[in-house]
Amino acid sequence: MESSKPIMELELEEDKLHYTWKAPVLEKKLTYDVKKCVGCGLCEKVCPVNAISMGPIKDIASGKVEAPYIIIDETKCVACPLCSGVCPSGALKLTLQADFDHPRVKGEISLDKEKCIPCLLCEKICPRDAIKAEVKVKKKEELVKYLGEESWGKGNIKVDLEKCCYCGLCELLCDAIKIEWVDPQPPQLKVGATVSVDLEKCDYCGLCEEICPVQAIKVECVESAPREVGKPVVEGSLEIDEEKCVWCGMCAGACPVDALHVEKPFEGHIYMVQPNECDPSGCKNCINICPVNVVYVAKPPSKDKMGFVEDYCIYCGACEKACPVDAIRVSRRSIRIASVESPWSSMCSEMLKRSLTTYKPPKPKVYHRVVKVEEVEVTPPPPPPIPPTPKGFQRASKALTKLLETITSVQGRILFERGEYKKIASKLEGD
Repeated sequence: MESSKPIMELELEEDKLHYTWKAPVLEKKLTYDVKKCVGCGLCEKVCPVNAISMGPIKDIASGKVEAPYIIIDETKCVACPLCSGVCPSGALKLTLQADFDHPRVKGEISLDKEKCIPCLLCEKICPRDAIKAEVKVKKKEELVKYLGEESWGKGNIKVDLEKCCYCGLCELLCDAIKIEWVDPQPPQLKVGATVSVDLEKCDYCGLCEEICPVQAIKVECVESAPREVGKPVVEGSLEIDEEKCVWCGMCAGACPVDALHVEKPFEGHIYMVQPNECDPSGCKNCINICPVNVVYVAKPPSKDKMGFVEDYCIYCGACEKACPVDAIRVSRRSIRIASVESPWSSMCSEMLKRSLTTYKPPKPKVYHRVVKVEEVEVTPPPPPPIPPTPKGFQRASKALTKLLETITSVQGRILFERGEYKKIASKLEGD
């Protein structure tokens, strides 16, 4: 006879671990993508059966070892949806046979296509490679038509690097402009180091000034050969991969035309608690592990050794887990849960709230029922009748009273102590 007890099977596939939970009438699969995991430990926090534990996260962050950030005990795991629901990077995914979804901690990203130029900035600044920009700009040679054989211009051009957002449109437009692209580093998070202009190629047509969305380029044409200058044309679109997006908001913060809007999954605060214990010259664990690259070495006069760009921090807590001296604290104060209609929606949502630092379990509900009692006027029963005095009662009562008086008198006590009971009796009879 086939056993009805559920079994768990583990299957390895390159950088993925598949945990398949099988029962006679239900099958569930939990997939752990090692490459996507950021080591935040939120799954460990909400697991109801303590099936998840952290790997050697401090050594992994320091580069000493290569190992998965978390360890799943398949003998305990029941393939519930909680770890999948709280995972900010999509490293854990639950697949069910039935077409059911479950609540999950989820941010939101939206694009206003009417405002979007588009440009290259959001793609280059995204720390998770979740945005791909398709941008087509008509080249300057197509827009500037010289009316004779000569093609030249004289003037001045200036790029204000303080204003420049490094959208990349000017470089796409004109071969005379080159941007030195760099990986964005906190706290500035700029994708470019500088913009240079080859004055031998520039003819001061002014198209770069017109195409710049932040007015960082100023062009003055003093003299030029006869020409006609058209309008710059930008075409394209953005593709946002929400499987990769962690809703840090970096793209929205950098967008020069406010075309992107992001709501983060968590709100909170990150801070140092033991800055004197921190050694940023010898340890970069928090910098190495941060999934959105917002941790940096703070400069004087800051008293803290490390700084954080809180506008884009997702408060996952990976840096806190990786710190070898316990010098960082991440406080999650609010949570955004994308709810769904399912039998377990309310229960799962409550369990996901355990990832909050401020979480307090709800008080148990006590069943009670209010009963309204109608007041009824009650007439008390009449008192019982007084029974008639028995025959001889008055005589017996008088005799007992006389006896009590006699034996409590001085003479009576003396006779009683001497044992002269007959005299007592005769006294009573005489009276």
